[in-house]
Amino acid sequence: MSKRYAGLIALKDATMSFDDVLLYYSDIPLPYFIMKTAKEKKEGKIMSRIINHALTDLRNFSPEALKKIKSMTNVALVLLPENPTPEFSEAYASIRKTNVASELNSSSDVCVFNGMSILDKNNIADNSLIVCNGLAVIKNIPKEKNIKVIVNGMLIKSSSAFMDIIKINGAIGIIDDEARIVKSNSTLTIDENFINNLSDKTAIINCGKIYIENEVSEAMLQSKGVVFYDTLQIFASKELHGYIQANSYNVKNICAAEEAKKRSKAKERFFRWK
Repeated sequence: MSKRYAGLIALKDATMSFDDVLLYYSDIPLPYFIMKTAKEKKEGKIMSRIINHALTDLRNFSPEALKKIKSMTNVALVLLPENPTPEFSEAYASIRKTNVASELNSSSDVCVFNGMSILDKNNIADNSLIVCNGLAVIKNIPKEKNIKVIVNGMLIKSSSAFMDIIKINGAIGIIDDEARIVKSNSTLTIDENFINNLSDKTAIINCGKIYIENEVSEAMLQSKGVVFYDTLQIFASKELHGYIQANSYNVKNICAAEEAKKRSKAKERFFRWK
């Protein structure tokens, strides 16, 4: 089969015939509805597929539209009507499913966030279903917001954030309500001057590598209530390893500071050789 597919980016009316939907060709490897291949369209076939999709919302599909879907593969979440009709349930059951992680019957409005998301009461609508793919930081959500959450990755929530956690495919961490968020997408160096400029109760998140200079003591980190989240590697003196282990979530590796120097020298020799 050719790698070129006739793909559908948006299905505005889920009840319309697939033959009436505008199709286009794309080689871009992004998640989207996979509709008919060119060969299938030429042969007049109506069976279609959904593959590599983070969220598939079938709540507005009629049973007739569902019957035109042959299979679903690699789908993180399928949204279904809160009270499906017997005809809808029968049509959905006939779809061949492979690696479908979750199914949810819900009438809530859906908001999807990809990558890193920092959410609070000001950017979340009432009665919403929040789907976060990646790292989600959710702070200060009152109970009356009535929020439901599904996370594929890591959830960091403040102590008083009220939410109904439907499912987490990953990890969860708790931060203080007053915690300040410090993030870096690549490399962060922590020295005495950095510590002195931090607010109390600091959460350092989403870093590739963190280098903690030898001048930083455990007492300095404790004074600011520093906690580490979702970080690939932390390089620090061995005296700090106990504190880091006790105050970190989803940190892949904690290495001695000397190891960072060795790797830096090895990298320098490599580039000189090249």
